[in-house]
Amino acid sequence: MTPRMHAHRHLARRVALALLVVLALGAAPDAAVHPAAFSVVGTADAKAVDFEDGIVFFLVLGSDARDGQDVRQGNADAIELVALDFDTGNAAALAIPRDTWMDIPGKRFGRINESLSLGGPELVAESVEQLVGIRADYVLTSGFDGFVSMVDRVGPLTVYADAPVHPTGGRPVRRGLNRMDGEQALAFARERRQLARSDFDRIENQQSLMKAILRSLRQGEDQEGFMEGGSLAALRSLDTDLAPVELYRLAQAVTTFPLSRVTTCTVPGVPDRLPSGADVIRVDPAVAGAAGGDLEDARLGRDCG
Repeated sequence: MTPRMHAHRHLARRVALALLVVLALGAAPDAAVHPAAFSVVGTADAKAVDFEDGIVFFLVLGSDARDGQDVRQGNADAIELVALDFDTGNAAALAIPRDTWMDIPGKRFGRINESLSLGGPELVAESVEQLVGIRADYVLTSGFDGFVSMVDRVGPLTVYADAPVHPTGGRPVRRGLNRMDGEQALAFARERRQLARSDFDRIENQQSLMKAILRSLRQGEDQEGFMEGGSLAALRSLDTDLAPVELYRLAQAVTTFPLSRVTTCTVPGVPDRLPSGADVIRVDPAVAGAAGGDLEDARLGRDCG
């Protein structure tokens, strides 16, 4: 096949996938009847985004909503602010500890993860902006069901673990590379009680999973039917306010970033216990703001905090 024929075939597949997205959205069940396993919403800042140049910020949330529950009714078990720079090809993910204690905008003092159940993805975006100074363009939320089905579709994943652990409900994970299906990846992502630094080590495990998912997406993009099948599977349980073409362009844009250009970091904090006995993370606002400032060029250093 000549380069021109290959390019035409690749373009035809992308156009076909865009049409599949439109058809799937039209056939997607009503989220009011079937709880959403995925949610993708745009914020006010997303109107000018074209996924061609500049930096786009995504807030990626892992909801702890249980099976059959809408993902927006749970708390945010994982919170990652991701920056993609379409000019340089750099990508960075800044994690925020779920137990960060703060004044939730318009609500009350609480853990930042409670923002999801108190006001949905939009309120989490407001809380993150208040903490690190960056407003996400899009908020992507996945629950347990959605995460497992996505991993099973794109996997199995090859995931690096810094330390051995035996996740509750999952197989033992050894230090180094491990192959995981959806259920194993979920157990690995949720485990923290066996980890030396609790939630901070769990965040590193979650970031390893994010990289493994990106690797699988990039490897499978050119396989016939891979992206189409994954899109259709996700759209059956997706709730979104994005137009079909915008949703398609968003999904395709994520796979353009190589792992070698991805950096990660976590907003640092100090564990504390409230008089009520609740465990929280105290984050210095100046340190959180500095971490957000580092994220603005989509390239984090190891000392981002």
